[in-house]
Parts: sequence; C-alpha cells; structure tokens
Amino acid sequence: MSTYTSTKSSRLVQSIPFFYGWVILAAGTIGVIIMGPSQTFTVGVFIDSFIREFGISRASVSLIYGLATMGGSLLLPVTGRLVDRYGASRMIIVVTLGLGLATASIGLTQGVITLFLGLLAVRYFGFGSMQLVVNNAIAQWFIRRRGMVMGIAGLSLAAGLFIYPVLAEFLINRFAWRGAWFVLGLSIWLIMLPVGWIFIKDKPEQYGLHPDGDTDVLTGLSPQVSEENWTLAEARQTGAFWIFAAALSVMTMIMAGLVFHQISLFEVRGLGRETGVMAFNIMAITSIIGNLGMGWLLDRYSARLLLSGVLFLLAATLVLVQVITTPLQGFIFTGMVGLVSGSFRVIDSVVWAKYYGRLHLGSIKGATMIGVIGATSLGPYPLGFSYDYFGSYGPALNSFLVLPLLIAIVTFFIKRPEKQNLRHN
Repeated sequence: MSTYTSTKSSRLVQSIPFFYGWVILAAGTIGVIIMGPSQTFTVGVFIDSFIREFGISRASVSLIYGLATMGGSLLLPVTGRLVDRYGASRMIIVVTLGLGLATASIGLTQGVITLFLGLLAVRYFGFGSMQLVVNNAIAQWFIRRRGMVMGIAGLSLAAGLFIYPVLAEFLINRFAWRGAWFVLGLSIWLIMLPVGWIFIKDKPEQYGLHPDGDTDVLTGLSPQVSEENWTLAEARQTGAFWIFAAALSVMTMIMAGLVFHQISLFEVRGLGRETGVMAFNIMAITSIIGNLGMGWLLDRYSARLLLSGVLFLLAATLVLVQVITTPLQGFIFTGMVGLVSGSFRVIDSVVWAKYYGRLHLGSIKGATMIGVIGATSLGPYPLGFSYDYFGSYGPALNSFLVLPLLIAIVTFFIKRPEKQNLRHN
C-alpha cells in the first residue's frame, strides 16, 4: 500500500514559476544518462579487455554478461514494490549509491566470479532499477502528455550513446580498463546524488498539484478519477499485458545482442573497430528520431500497430547486418537499430501507465522488467556462441529473425484491456 498520499510543502516546488513536472522530466533524463555505464553499448567496449585479462572466450564473456543481467532482472520486483511504498524521491538515492559502488567495483575484479557479481550489481542498479525509478517518477507527473514526455526523456538514450562508448574508449586508453570503471563510478555519485536529492519528488498530488499541471476546471475531473488503475494481479489477466511483455522482451533481447557485439559484427564484415565505435553516434542520432517520433505517435495512434511496425523494422535490421560491406551500409544498419531502440524505450515507458494507471505502476513495471531486462541476458550469448563455434554470426541472426516477425503478426489481434472483462473469482 502506498505510503505517500498526504499533502507536503516544498519551497522548491512552490518557487518554480512553471509546472514542476518539467523539472522532474529534466532530472529523470539526467538519471537515465548517468546509468550509461550499465548499458550494453558501454559494457561492449570492454569485451576485448575482459577476454585478454581473464583468458576467456567471447562466448564466455557473453554468458557471464547474460547471467548477470538475468540475475539483476529477478531482483527488480523488489525495487518496484519499494518504489510504490517509499516513492521515487527516496529510492533514487539508494539506487544511485548502489550504481556508483557497483560500477567502481568492476575495476577490482580478479576473475570470472567477481566479474559476474560486478556486472550483476551494475545491471540491477543501473539499467534495471535506475530506469524503473526514473520512469515511475516521470509517469506520476504526466498523463495526457505522457507519450510526448517519455519521448523527450528517451533522448537520454541518445545522449548516452554519444557519450559513453567514446568516453569508455578514451578512459581505457588513458587509465586502462580498471581505472576506467573507477572514473565512471565516481562520476555517477558526483552528478546524480545531488540531482536526485534536490529535484526528484513523488506524486504531484502531494504538493497540491495535478498531473500535467491541469486544474479541475481544465480537465473536468479530479486526479483520482482521471484514469483507471489496475493491480498487478488484474493486469496479468489481460492478453495485452503478456503480448506487450513478450514483444518488448524480444526486442530488447535482439538489440542487446546486436549492440554487445557491434564492433565484432563490423570487423567480420571487413570494417574496422574505429568504424564500429563511430557507428554508435549514428545510432544515437536516429534514436532521437525514434524517441520523439514514437512519443508523438503514441499520443495519437494505436500502441499495438506501432509496436508491430517497430518489430518489422527490427527484422529488417537482422537481414541487413549480414550483408553490409561498406561503412555507409554499416551506418544505415546502426541507424535502424537506433530507430528501434528509441521507439522501444518510449513504448515501454508509456504503455504500462497508459493501459494500467499510476497507482500500482511500480509493481507492474517491476514485474514486466523481469522479462524486458532479463531478455537482454539471452541476446549476447547466442551470437557469441555462433561466432566461436560456427565462425559466423549468421546462424544466430537467422534464428532471431523468426521472433519479431511472429509477434508482429500477433499484435494485430490484441485489444486494449477493459476491467469489465476481468474474471472475478
């Protein structure tokens, strides 16, 4: 049961001359950027360092990363329940402290076990918990504009893509790979602790405000009845819950594999490491288009049709990556991945609150992120195994191709959930 329903006072909230939700959006966007060291596109830059340091194969690194991601995802329902109970304003501090410590700890790893534990903590506190807490905070402050706002927040992914692969490469060259992790961990604390402590606030109703900055005169409704709220148990009874969870999980699984091995995927097609690193910038640019475009579209069109279109685009990327021979073709491939990635983030951020309300959003997101985050653990290993044992990424890429095509077709038949259709025991 939520414990943050009473009215509070805040000089900061009251002193802002515009709706405070925009401050939440800015602070949350910084939070998602700062979780960059936990992202696959950053960890992927360190793969060769792990292989050389610990004498393990590419498939083994992929397996360690996958198991760490899966382990972190299994803990996310705990984070979700804690967010519902204590609010994002408290949890952002806990998560930031954990992420900074976990990131720095990777620099101390001495073998595969400690590497696994470090990556598990980084994935849990960063890509899992930080994302969950930030998205929950933003979703509490917006309803009508949620698609547009999450599209703007999704620009953080583009910023992370611009910053972290290049930054990680620079830090490795400057401080070696262990020193790079120390610097990244320290930067998380220096930036996000003050931002989270000062600016992240819980529900607008606590401060006498309404979502979107609306008033009763504008909406004609009180905040309490402006949306339909579902419990996790109720949401699980709907087909849309499972189809969207499956679709988003497949998308993140495939994207994780492509991004984790991107540099190697370029090298086997005759393109160099520098081109592979540079291509992350192209991915960042197109992810902006995906973020803003999908945010705008979700406020106007059916989520299921949009999801289906993104799944077909993902299938096309799996075909293209197997035939690229020039840097331009490689940049087109990463551009398509960026479009999918940007669109995915907004859909995942919007659809759960849009379909199931805000009251139990932490619990619902915590449950769905087991699949969404856990699925990233399944993407890198098949590609690593395929390369080590078949000398080609082709078998794994072709196997992946079936999944988005199948789910894209199924999404045409799902309907928006309605509470009157629930089974009552």
